[in-house]
Amino acid sequence: MRYKNNVLDRLMTLDTAVSRIDVLVNRGGTQEQVNEAIEKTKEAIEAIREMVSVEPDDFEQQFAPRQ
Repeated sequence: MRYKNNVLDRLMTLDTAVSRIDVLVNRGGTQEQVNEAIEKTKEAIEAIREMVSVEPDDFEQQFAPRQ
């Protein structure tokens, strides 16, 4: 997987975003703060999804016809 390190970095960012939501909820953050954190988390998930979707499937490439 060519983008493995980039995906791992994005997953660490996503983990941080989820931790932020947890802190906001447990410490009584405002609804606006929680909603903003959730939106940022959704954006991070979408960025990871896009990165993985453009990655060629290694298994598929292994069995692709050779030219």
